[in-house]
Amino acid sequence: MNRDARGRTLGLVALGVVIVSFSLGSTLVKLSHTPGVTIAFWRMLLCSGIWIGVLRATEGRWLNWTDLKVSLWPGVAFGLNITFFFTGVTKTTVASAEFTGALTPLLVVPLGAIMFKERTRLGALVYGLISLVGLGLVLFNAPTTGEFSWGGVAWIGCAVCLWAAYLLTSRSLRQGRSVAAVMAAITPIATLVTLPLGLFVFPGSLTQVTWRSVIFIVLLALLTGTIAHGLMVYAQKSVPIGVISMLQVSQPALAVVWSVLFLGSVVNGWQIVGMALVIIGLAAVTLQTRRG
Repeated sequence: MNRDARGRTLGLVALGVVIVSFSLGSTLVKLSHTPGVTIAFWRMLLCSGIWIGVLRATEGRWLNWTDLKVSLWPGVAFGLNITFFFTGVTKTTVASAEFTGALTPLLVVPLGAIMFKERTRLGALVYGLISLVGLGLVLFNAPTTGEFSWGGVAWIGCAVCLWAAYLLTSRSLRQGRSVAAVMAAITPIATLVTLPLGLFVFPGSLTQVTWRSVIFIVLLALLTGTIAHGLMVYAQKSVPIGVISMLQVSQPALAVVWSVLFLGSVVNGWQIVGMALVIIGLAAVTLQTRRG
């Protein structure tokens, strides 16, 4: 195996670990039996320390005011997104949370075209309708086990808007900066944003930490908050971005598999059809966007 082929193979392995790590996130949150805002705050506080340490080790410097200034709005959006998503996951099924959350591109693509004058094919938006139909099948055919709730879906819907805001506001931030520099700057801001939510919106929640909570907070901080980001950067060096985008489309489906295996979640036939439509629609949107 030549050097390039070996690099691509290792890149694909790294990407596989990234997808598995992110897909486990929702299930880990539910297994923690802890309020979403509690997990979000302590997870981001831990990630702040990790990424500041990584920045110091890799670039030989600490955060400065310039880093924090340009990261303000992305950090606010990031912190609110994590808090809203984790809260929503604790209030509804993994299937409804993940497949609602997967529709972020349907917001980012048209908004990116408006804000950054990017070319967008009409087909990308048309294919997005397929994903919306699929999501409808997932949500309106949820099993009557008591786990699904529209309130949880509403939290996830807000998280989708906040994630789109993060992606759009952090575009210039991510250009010319390492992943360590970006994450070290936004995670402390995200932590501070989450703090008043835990103190005033969900009073008393930040102290609802058990040893079980600690285990899953650490797992989330290491897997989804640190390792996955680092491996994604590594994968991007050898795996084409189009391949990465296409493979990431499978992430919500894999998340549902984990929920069935570890949470005993129930998924019916119509929901599986809906999930397939969401994935097909997102894959088509991804292809159209890349070509555009």
